[in-house]
Amino acid sequence: MRTGDALAHHSLTTGQRTNVTASPGGILHLSATLADGAIQHFTRNPPGGPEDWRAGLQEGQHGACAFNEPVSATWGRGLDLIASRHTGGTK
Repeated sequence: MRTGDALAHHSLTTGQRTNVTASPGGILHLSATLADGAIQHFTRNPPGGPEDWRAGLQEGQHGACAFNEPVSATWGRGLDLIASRHTGGTK
């Protein structure tokens, strides 16, 4: 499993809360707070679809780890669903 998919899988299955914002340029930023308190960040450029998500920074209690990994459409669909619930639509 690719790193981006593993991070998305972990976030979607253990995440306790999420937050989604959109930048003025339309970039979606999704953050998932995980069970251990770490926060995993994902981004998607416009117009984008489920295959365009990227796993980014993971912030934890003891530091952070920077990722720039693609997420496959399989896991990106879950991120799209969460984003649409926060924004009323993903495109």
